[in-house]
Amino acid sequence: MQFLRTHWNKLLILFLSIIIIFFAFSYTLDVKGKELVDNSFKEAVIVFGSAKALNAVISLAQGTELDLPFFTVAIGEVLDPVNDLVEQFSLVMLASMVSLGIQKIMMNFVTNDIYNYILFFTVIILNLWMFYRFSKDERFRTLFFKISVILIFLRFAVPLIGLVNEFAYNSFVKQDYNISQLNESIVKVKEDVNKVTKNTIEQKENSSFFNKVAEKFDSDYYSKKVDEYKKAVDSSSEYIVALIIAFVFQTILLPLIFLFILYHFVRGIFNLGK
Repeated sequence: MQFLRTHWNKLLILFLSIIIIFFAFSYTLDVKGKELVDNSFKEAVIVFGSAKALNAVISLAQGTELDLPFFTVAIGEVLDPVNDLVEQFSLVMLASMVSLGIQKIMMNFVTNDIYNYILFFTVIILNLWMFYRFSKDERFRTLFFKISVILIFLRFAVPLIGLVNEFAYNSFVKQDYNISQLNESIVKVKEDVNKVTKNTIEQKENSSFFNKVAEKFDSDYYSKKVDEYKKAVDSSSEYIVALIIAFVFQTILLPLIFLFILYHFVRGIFNLGK
């Protein structure tokens, strides 16, 4: 009983060390964390592809009537803002994929067998050092303890990023900014714009010479085409902005918060005892 009272703090650390080693080698968090990050990366690639496809069909639409200057200007006025927003969105998606790629690398690093064995031997030495002291070892013992805590923190915090992202997305974001549904809406916009462009090209190719001449002086023809493109891209800006919000929150903001916490955690650990 006296031994327990005297060494309860060391026994508690020993007990926690056993739990840490167990979960580190059981890969309980790692499998789910990797799966979530992989799914997020695949989802980001799909949305990025949809954005680039929309950019392509809009660019095609802007060049369908090069022989009609007024019509070309009118189409540009309708589609240019959307096209610019799509290009900016593509940059956001590129940043999101880079962020997710870095998360995958970090995940592979801290879940690697080599890292686990380093952590295992570090924890073993730390526990032995608590029960067997050496002369003038206070400085090295404290430094070793700080490094051990940081290794443990990274081992479990990095896999938790994916779980936290998934929880935050499902709890606070998905209700208003459902990525899958928004991506389907973007695909629908792309199909609608492409449909209008194809109809315009086919109409031109199938028109007689006299109809083509008449169309040049028919203002209703231009107005109808402009209205068709307006209808096709209607609400597209809303979908794109919603996707930007969802991906910035999920793949950029939360990892930055993690880095902020990591920085202050490491700084706090090394400032202990100063």
